[in-house]
Amino acid sequence: MVTLSRSRVVGVALALLAAGAVLFFWPRAEPGVQEAITRKVVEITRAAEAKDVGEVMESVSERFRSDGGGWGKKEVRGVLTAQVLRGQWVRVFVTNLEVQEVSPTQGTFQARFIFGRSEAEKVQDLAASSVLNAYYIEGTFEKEADGEWRVVRAKQRAINPTDLL
Repeated sequence: MVTLSRSRVVGVALALLAAGAVLFFWPRAEPGVQEAITRKVVEITRAAEAKDVGEVMESVSERFRSDGGGWGKKEVRGVLTAQVLRGQWVRVFVTNLEVQEVSPTQGTFQARFIFGRSEAEKVQDLAASSVLNAYYIEGTFEKEADGEWRVVRAKQRAINPTDLL
């Protein structure tokens, strides 16, 4: 039979605590450019569904400029606010997302963003009883000085909802 003394129990507890601290503080590898941008697009989409325009705008750089439209961050906020806040229920789906690494601090993306006023849980169910707006967006994310990835350039074009499915 094994007898556990107080000092042995304390020693085992300290060893477990030390092992846990090592695991907790072990440096984690930063995600690659493609993964970081993909995560950011998912965060933006979730914030839009939650109608949190401020959270979405955190991912838009102060240096943002649209290609061809001449929009800055202020104009994007206005359009996004109108898109997300009108209507009672907004679902946002991202399809055909493609991300390419340009450099360790820059990447481009292309995706379809579908805004639906519906209670649909799947993109396939949206068309049946929804109001849809869809956009094809191409853009560039850059990792800024504070370590955050933000959109610095983008261009969009409206997509006819009948072309989506």
